[in-house]
Amino acid sequence: MSERKILLVDDVDYTRQLLRNNIMAIYNTTNLKPRKFTFFNANKASAAMDLFSLQMPSIVFLDIELPDASGLELLKKFKALKPDCFIVMVSGVSTLENVKESIRCGAATFIVKPFTGDKILAAMQLYERYIAI
Repeated sequence: MSERKILLVDDVDYTRQLLRNNIMAIYNTTNLKPRKFTFFNANKASAAMDLFSLQMPSIVFLDIELPDASGLELLKKFKALKPDCFIVMVSGVSTLENVKESIRCGAATFIVKPFTGDKILAAMQLYERYIAI
């Protein structure tokens, strides 16, 4: 069983906890390949940048609106440091501009808040296909 590092970046603690719980439930109840995950949490861009640089996660769930910087700017920095990182943008502000800019800057997918378990499942299935390539 391979270990994957996941960085959860959102200024709301409940959102980070909900993401973690959904990911764990998905791998416990679906036919996705069992994996061991180590989760890292950040509530602002500066902490996320520090954790990303230290841990080099495989997956990032990244909010666009953070208290100290734009998640879109952080996305660009993460992709510059680790181009193969699988980044899922998560935002309550799902304008066409935000979605297009996220994908243009290297995000694998975009999830609108409030999200459902099905949206997280779809993102993780996409991740599984991505690492299989």
